[in-house]
Amino acid sequence: MTYFKKFVYDLKPEYSLLIEDDGKVCYAYLYINNKIVGDIWLYNTMKSPVKAEWHSPDNLPFLNPIEFIKENIETFDDETNIKIKWGLDNKVVALIYISNRLIARLSEGDFPGSSSLVIKDGPLAIVM
Repeated sequence: MTYFKKFVYDLKPEYSLLIEDDGKVCYAYLYINNKIVGDIWLYNTMKSPVKAEWHSPDNLPFLNPIEFIKENIETFDDETNIKIKWGLDNKVVALIYISNRLIARLSEGDFPGSSSLVIKDGPLAIVM
């Protein structure tokens, strides 16, 4: 199953957050004026690999390997309670909540952002 949803910052509509599950993996992308300025891994839809696959661009978008994952949450659907809280901390910050639980933080220049779902820093997410 795939999932795709866009959230726009009301006070600064040039900022938006896109959550995309392509049936393999789910990422959130922070945009300014339709340009990606940050990204964060949210969960694997497919089975989490033992070995990292980010050594080959053919594997994009990358699954996060088991050694980095603290928790792999359920896949999103139209019923998933997703809330984005926007704020300013010298730059725009998007906080991603699922059922009132903070799972990720993303701001301009975060490649990657931070996550409460990872156990150690990696190229797809850093520990929050």
